[in-house]
Amino acid sequence: MFAPERGLGDTVPDTPQGGGPPRDTRPAVGPLTGPGFGALHGRREEVELLAGLLAGEEDRLITLTGPAGVGKSHLAHAAVAARLRHGPVPVRWADLAEASGAAALWSAVGAATGSRAEERIGAAKLLVVLDNSDPVAADVALHLSSLLRACPRLQVLVTSRVPLNIRAERLVLVGPLPTGAGSPAQRLFTDRVGPYYRAGLADGEGPSVVAEICRVVDGMPLAIELAAEAVGSEGPHDVLAKLRSGVAAGGRRLRDAPARHASVASALRWGARPSSTAERALLDGLAVFEAPVGLSEAGRAAELDRPRTVVGVESLVRASLLLSGTGPDGTPQFRLPQPVRSHYRARLAERPAALADALDRHADCCTAFAVGIGDRLRRGHDVAQLLSLVATRLPDLRRATRHLRGRGDHAAALRLLTALEVPLLHHGLAPDAAEELAESAAPRRGEAGGPLTAAALRAVARWSLEHGALRRAEEALDAADAAAAGHPADRARVAALSGELLRRRGDPVAADALLASALKELCAAGDTLGAAAARRSQALLRAALGDPEAETPVLTALAEQPTVPGPPLAPGPAGTALVPAEASAAPAERSSAADAGPFAPADARSSGQAGGGPGPWADPVSPVAVRAGLLAALARVRWTLGRTDEAYEDVRESMRLLLWTGGPAQVAEALETLALVIGRPGDGAQPEAPARVLACAESIRRRHGLGPAEDAAPGTVSARLHEELEAGALRQIRRGAQEVSLHDALIAGLFAPGPRPEPAERAAVKAAPHGLTPRQHEIALLVTEGLTNRQIGTALGISEWTVTNHLRAVMQKLECGSRVQVVRALQRSQR
Repeated sequence: MFAPERGLGDTVPDTPQGGGPPRDTRPAVGPLTGPGFGALHGRREEVELLAGLLAGEEDRLITLTGPAGVGKSHLAHAAVAARLRHGPVPVRWADLAEASGAAALWSAVGAATGSRAEERIGAAKLLVVLDNSDPVAADVALHLSSLLRACPRLQVLVTSRVPLNIRAERLVLVGPLPTGAGSPAQRLFTDRVGPYYRAGLADGEGPSVVAEICRVVDGMPLAIELAAEAVGSEGPHDVLAKLRSGVAAGGRRLRDAPARHASVASALRWGARPSSTAERALLDGLAVFEAPVGLSEAGRAAELDRPRTVVGVESLVRASLLLSGTGPDGTPQFRLPQPVRSHYRARLAERPAALADALDRHADCCTAFAVGIGDRLRRGHDVAQLLSLVATRLPDLRRATRHLRGRGDHAAALRLLTALEVPLLHHGLAPDAAEELAESAAPRRGEAGGPLTAAALRAVARWSLEHGALRRAEEALDAADAAAAGHPADRARVAALSGELLRRRGDPVAADALLASALKELCAAGDTLGAAAARRSQALLRAALGDPEAETPVLTALAEQPTVPGPPLAPGPAGTALVPAEASAAPAERSSAADAGPFAPADARSSGQAGGGPGPWADPVSPVAVRAGLLAALARVRWTLGRTDEAYEDVRESMRLLLWTGGPAQVAEALETLALVIGRPGDGAQPEAPARVLACAESIRRRHGLGPAEDAAPGTVSARLHEELEAGALRQIRRGAQEVSLHDALIAGLFAPGPRPEPAERAAVKAAPHGLTPRQHEIALLVTEGLTNRQIGTALGISEWTVTNHLRAVMQKLECGSRVQVVRALQRSQR
């Protein structure tokens, strides 16, 4: 029997039947009887956990399970070494990689049969390591269960991709290594690169390239080692390029590396393989996905009903071919590790028809995902969570778009991209989607396109306006107008955007006429969202022309929109910041949305719509975003009219809503409006606050490639602040705003001090004669002081063009033909 007092290095004799001297039939016991593995990177917590379990008596059977090449054997070796530091224990290490049948178990404990093994071990303390047990896991499970019952001090550590599935088993999942700068994965890569080629890995671009290689292979140790060994004269950049293109990396393996570790494909062929039709269908379907998917989407990708999907997914998870996790909404999600995915994708590519079918189903899933996200965004669901979902799925969305365009289904590509206009374009997750939209719309223009093509081209136009590309916006709108022929509501939306384009180009007469015409059609169609956009442009245009009733259109638009509470503001940690609540939807609504998941229930190819709203291809905006934009416009109008206090309240309310839903362009516009409102010059003003707000807006515009502000007023304020602030202080403010997030920029704006009370002489301007607005009267008084239009603009923080328009209105109201007559009229009114 195994004597409990035996120490490390002892052998256990096996006495032959019939007597005679004992003979040794087993390898020497001890922690190094297994292969040498080298340094273990990371895994400290796992080693400590396993050492503790092995030192105890409760866990008799511990199975390390995980994907091929994740490092189970290496971890087991380190855990046994750590266990032995707690005290000596006899150890038998058996590599079962080439074993077959239950006889391997008895051989591992130095016996010929199960009964003989029970007799020999008896009550002795013994630790048996059954490494690489995958081939015999099913065969030895029940025998091992019987052995554990018969031998109360026997402890077994198993490494296997598949569990034994017996009562005594405690599973310890071994996952990939963490990746990123300075991570265990990066250290492993550097350690495995040949010493001839390590130069440059620790400086310059080397660390970032190594970190990206580790990320691409999902932190799988075997794949990292293969990639590291492939680094030679080609260098890490070429290895990374191959991995990104789906080519497995591989170099000269060490001489003692087992044949099954020659490549990831070899390791997968050696281990447990899918046996059922459902498992093979799931592997084919999921091989083309980059991001994790839910159970329903996995079934859709594999064309399986739910019961077969559940069984197949469960089997693949337990075979360590599929990793499980939890999505943002708490539902289970599944994905193939990158090395496994590349292997099955390569096998799928050998069957072109199967690959085409898998890509078709993948595109259908992505389109359904996009339609569901677009619908939830329009209904005002938690934007941050939805943006996170879209960001995770970007590689799949790009692949699906390329596939749809490649098979000539441009309508499906447009449907997918237009549904995600808000996250991809307005939140900047994929600005190149504008080019994809334009290219996908081009083949359909000759067919008159229809509402779908018109919606895509409007999306391109909106993005172009935000980025200051007015010529491109004009081209997109011309094409959209042609595509919308025969669809009055869609042509009206195009006309409204064209009116906004003319406003930004400085053609007020044509813009006003086009907006009025578009507004009439939109109201007739009941399109309140489209009408709101037209009214916003109308109000800004009329304010620049000095119309005292300029706010009327935007007030009408606000009255037509549903009331949205937005995120309530609450103190942050230690009361230092304001943070928005996660969502303002009712709890019941949030719950139902989470249960439904982000995917549209209907087949997006046959639904014919991208979601709710007035008409099938309504612009993809939520009521919260619409209201925020209208309030920002109202603030700008009231500021232009000289009603600073009202403008301040409006822009703060807009910023509060933008904390929940705002994209870069909207946030930059609101910040610029706030800077105008609080940045009135003179009167002992402190310029740091408006300078900080403007610096945040400038940083956001620069980082997101946005065009300049739509009018010159923010530039005028910025130029004045350059004069009022010391150069060092201004540089410090700009440095602090370089990487500011949208949320933090809005918080900084909400904490900025409000406008100062107006001096008595300015307050007197409110009682303006001859029907002049406060702003018009203020400008007229500065004319009497002999200031030019440019000087007036600088003094008031507005553009010279705005001053010219206001002065034109002043002359009309005072019935004056020149600046001299304006001076005389005001002098007469003050007598």
